[in-house]
Amino acid sequence: MKTCLTQVFAGIFALTALSLLGCSSDSSPASATSGGATSGGVNGAGGKSATGGETTSSGGTSVATSATGGAAGGITGSGGALGKGGTSGTGGSASGTGGRGSGGSGTGGSTSGAEGGTSAAAGGTSAAAGGTSAAAGGTSAAAGGSSAAPGGARGTGGSMAGTTGRGGMGGAGGRGSSSGSGGTSGSTDGGAGGGGTGPFPDAGPVDPNKKITVWLVGDSTMQNCQGSGQCGWAAEFQQYLGPNATVSNQARGGRSIQTWIWGDPNVSKTATDANGECQVIDTSTYSDNLTTMLDPTKGMQPGDWVYVAFGINDASAGCNRHVGSALFQSDLDFMAKTIRSKGANPIFGTSTSGQSCQGSTNVPNRAFGPETKAAGAADDVPVIDLTTLSVALYNSLKLCPSGSSTFWFDGTHFKTDGATQVAGVVAQAIKDQGIGLAAYLK
Repeated sequence: MKTCLTQVFAGIFALTALSLLGCSSDSSPASATSGGATSGGVNGAGGKSATGGETTSSGGTSVATSATGGAAGGITGSGGALGKGGTSGTGGSASGTGGRGSGGSGTGGSTSGAEGGTSAAAGGTSAAAGGTSAAAGGTSAAAGGSSAAPGGARGTGGSMAGTTGRGGMGGAGGRGSSSGSGGTSGSTDGGAGGGGTGPFPDAGPVDPNKKITVWLVGDSTMQNCQGSGQCGWAAEFQQYLGPNATVSNQARGGRSIQTWIWGDPNVSKTATDANGECQVIDTSTYSDNLTTMLDPTKGMQPGDWVYVAFGINDASAGCNRHVGSALFQSDLDFMAKTIRSKGANPIFGTSTSGQSCQGSTNVPNRAFGPETKAAGAADDVPVIDLTTLSVALYNSLKLCPSGSSTFWFDGTHFKTDGATQVAGVVAQAIKDQGIGLAAYLK
C-alpha cells in the first residue's frame, strides 16, 4: 500500500511540473507586444472586455481569434487586440477608445502595456499612455484619453502632452477626448472619428478690460504685407481693434492647413497614403508658427481669440499641399481642440474669394466652404463665411470686369487698400454674428 501511494504522489508531482512549464511564456511582455493575429488570441489581448480587433491583420478576424483571453491580457478591455491598429481604431483605454486608423504606428493603445496589458508597450514608445510618438488611446494626454487631450487629426498620440494628442500615425480623424472614439477606418488615413469635446480649460467670460492677443492663422491672403506690395487682410486687422487686443499674425504664404500645422518641409511632396493624403514625415514636429502659439509664456493664453482660415492651397492636386475633404475637417477639429486646450477661443473662416467675373458680376471661386462650416458645427465654433462676404464686397465696389489697381495685387491677393477693406468686413461679421471678440473691437 505504501509503495502504491508513493507512486501516486510522484505522478501528481510530475503532472503539476509539466503544467507549470507549459504556461510560463504566453503572457510575457515579449509575446504580447506583437499584437493582432500573432498573439492577440493567446494572450487575451482584449483585456477583461475581450473586444479584440476586427481584421486578421490587425488583431484577428473575430473575438474568438483575437481576444478570447482576458486574464492574461490588459486591464482595460478594448485596448489589447488592436496590436497594429484594428480597423475600427478602438485602441483606447477604459475611458475613451481614442486611437485612429493604424492605431499608433503598430501599437494598440490601452492605458499602458502590450496588447492592452500592464507593461509599457502599447500606447506609445514609453509607459505613458499616448507616449511621445505614434500613440493611440490612453488615459492621459493622448488621442481618446480621459483628460483634455485634443485627440486630433493625424499624427502621434499625445506628443504635445495634453495639448495635441493625435490619433495615431496617418489617422485622419481621431478626435478623442474624455469619451472620444477614434477613427472609423483601419486604413493608414481613415475617415474622421467621433469624439468628445473636453473638458477644456474655461476661457471665462469676455472681459474687454483684459489684455488679450488675437491670433490670425491662414495663408498668403492673410499674411503680413510684402515688399512687392502684396498684403494679406490680417495685416490690416489691428486698426479695427481696441487698445486691449493685439494682433499676432501667424499666417504663412503657400500653406495648406496640413503644411501650416506640421511645417511645409515636414509634409512629403511625393508620398501619399491609401486615401491619397500627403504624409507627414515627422509627426512629433510642428511648424514654427504652431510652436510659437503653444509656448507656455509667449503663446496662447486663456481669453485669447484665434481666427483660422484655409482652403486655397488645400485644393492643390498634388503633394505636399493637397488636403482631402475629410482630412481638412479633421485638421480644423484638431485646431479647435488645440486652441481650447490653452483656454483660448477659436473662430473658423472660409477663404476670401478671388477676382472671378461673369460679366460685371463677381462669383465665388473657392473650395472647402462646406467643410469649414461642418467643422464649425461639429466643434461649436463660430464660422465667418468670408467667401460669400468678400464676393459681396467686390460687387459693391464694382470690381468686375476690370478689377482695381489699388484693391488687387493679382486678383487673388490684395494691396493695402483691398486688405484694409476685407479686414473691415471680418470685423463687421464678428459684430453681426455676436461673437465674443466683438467686445474688443472699436
